[in-house]
Amino acid sequence: MGWFPLTTVSGGAAQPGEQFGGGDGFAIGRDAPAEAVDFVKFLVTSNVANKAGASGAILPVKKGSESSVTDPNMKTVLDTRSKSSFVQLYLDQAYAPAVGAAVNDAVQQLFAGKASPEEVSKKIANAAKAG
Repeated sequence: MGWFPLTTVSGGAAQPGEQFGGGDGFAIGRDAPAEAVDFVKFLVTSNVANKAGASGAILPVKKGSESSVTDPNMKTVLDTRSKSSFVQLYLDQAYAPAVGAAVNDAVQQLFAGKASPEEVSKKIANAAKAG
């Protein structure tokens, strides 16, 4: 098994060095109770980030935790991400839940051969406009 970046598409808007994906991270609302803020502060400590990276399940985003990642494939992704000029969070995570659900449903239809890329794009755009 391995990992490699996709090639650029002639005429595409993306630039080499840009990424689409994610990593370890947490968000809470501005009106969250102090306990939620304290919990997130705990989740982003070096100790927790190092344990997460060592698990091989996720890529930690805390600076200084890079050496905890030992899986060769995950290290390649982490090294590439660290050199990226831009990283777009997964769309189902970056937008409101209704838009995220539309992304997931539309992509599933694409993979099943029940929707074209154009139809998927339209469904996602419509959900974003409504949401």
